[in-house]
Amino acid sequence: MLENKMSLKAFFEEIEKRLVAYSEDELRSILRRMAHNVSPSDRNDFLARLKSGEEAKAEVERVLSQDDLLSDIEDLAHEIGSEMEDADEYYDDDWDDEDSLGQYEEYVDPLTGLFDRAAGVFDFGNMPLAYVAYRKLFDVLNMEDAYGRKVSAMDLHNVDMSEARARYLHALYETTALTRRPDVLFEEMQGIDDLVWGKGVRLEDIIQVSPNPLPDKEKFFDDWIVFLQKQSGADADRWLREAIKLAQGTKGLEALSREEGKSRPRAYVDWIAALQGEGKHREVIAAAQEALQMLPPDLPIRSAIADHLCVSAQELNDHELVRQGRWEAFTAKPVVSRLLDLWEATPAGAQQKERMQQAAQHLEGYLARPSQRFDSISGWADRDNIERPAMVSLFELVHAYLLSGNWDSAHKAAAPKPVLGWNMSDNPQGLVIPAFLVSLAGGKLSSLPRNLSKLWQWGLQKSIDLYGRSADDECKRLESIYQELFARESLEGEEAEKLLHWCVDVAKRRANSIVENQHRKSYDKAAVLAAACAEVLRLRRHSEQADALINGLRSQFPRHRAFLQELNTAASQ
Repeated sequence: MLENKMSLKAFFEEIEKRLVAYSEDELRSILRRMAHNVSPSDRNDFLARLKSGEEAKAEVERVLSQDDLLSDIEDLAHEIGSEMEDADEYYDDDWDDEDSLGQYEEYVDPLTGLFDRAAGVFDFGNMPLAYVAYRKLFDVLNMEDAYGRKVSAMDLHNVDMSEARARYLHALYETTALTRRPDVLFEEMQGIDDLVWGKGVRLEDIIQVSPNPLPDKEKFFDDWIVFLQKQSGADADRWLREAIKLAQGTKGLEALSREEGKSRPRAYVDWIAALQGEGKHREVIAAAQEALQMLPPDLPIRSAIADHLCVSAQELNDHELVRQGRWEAFTAKPVVSRLLDLWEATPAGAQQKERMQQAAQHLEGYLARPSQRFDSISGWADRDNIERPAMVSLFELVHAYLLSGNWDSAHKAAAPKPVLGWNMSDNPQGLVIPAFLVSLAGGKLSSLPRNLSKLWQWGLQKSIDLYGRSADDECKRLESIYQELFARESLEGEEAEKLLHWCVDVAKRRANSIVENQHRKSYDKAAVLAAACAEVLRLRRHSEQADALINGLRSQFPRHRAFLQELNTAASQ
């Protein structure tokens, strides 16, 4: 499916604008240039399309007659159904589970052709036929065999399923009595909303899929808004806000926000976004501040509202307001990216340190609420996540501790955790130990020893990759910010020696646990940690202790050749 495509309505509107703008001679010239670009094999087809509107319509209606299209869909559905009844013949121990289509792949092209024919019927205005045809085609896509195999919408790569869905609903609208349209359309929109993954249906799609205006549009909008206000659920709320925006504009969203914003907080977001789209930055700030004052302090959507406030505050060069907005966004969703936004918006030095201390205190309270813990919200699902509670782990808290220079709290958060399980969201040792070692090595990220550099990168990456996503930009931001931190905050004196001793102790215990339990895939991790500790010991002129660490592990596991190979490779670098 093509992204950012022009809707059919917009396409025909642009065509009409250009037809009006050109003279008859100019249009003849354009047509001749188009003809020169036609390949020899396509010339007959090009000439065949040069027919009057009535001739073309009559020809299409002959080809796409009701009996033929519907009977062809029914025949294909029967054929697929018969194949599904015999599904056992195709499933055995050698079946490739990665093949979602199997023997149904042969039906992709015929289904694609039928969707194309249904689109042609729609484009030539036969709405009753288009409605029935699309309904039958969607029914085919819902067919599956006893093993859950089917031809799904995602398998039809050459069908714009979002547009097909909009054509169906537009045809449904035109073939339904005015008084019943809200109820019927609402039911069908809900039933077909998830046909296109991650892209919910909108009334705007239904409008834009045809160059012709919706019949009785103004009356329908009035009835639709009244109907949706009586419904419950996220879909009804989404479609109500869209309808008000389409029918009443920004003023309508403003009225909805002020009347029902507490129960419909997304109305505030839509209102503020509309103002921002109009370049009304002072109005954006006023609306955002009003929303933040009205909505509960722990509501995640406040973060999205604060983001809009920050954008407009930046446009007006109001740095203090940007800092306020960053704090609001962080407190609503205290994730790493927003912690970094907070750091960057705060003046360096004492103010930055104080703000990170405040962030750490907020995170302590946030994590103390069971409903906000990382594992408890993994099943939450919405389209844009702005209402989703933040996935927060101990890593966010440890980042705040470290960025505030609170080494002791970072140590206390990590020390009780097991030396295994560094991939878990509640075990920040894999971040804390590299951070301590980097500081103990002098804090210059550009000149770290090889093993320590590798360990540091692992720690940073793991701290932001807990949610199964890649965040290279975030990792680079973290590195830059930690370079600032290490330049002015460092471990010194007795505290430095105590924490270095703890890092070495963890390295020994981690190597013991990994090797004794034969976690072969983690041998390199244990070796890199031990070698990184040895590198720091040598930099701090503790060469004997460094040798004792590496040689002690060698003598402890003389028969574990795979581990010794990893250790020798790391220690030789």
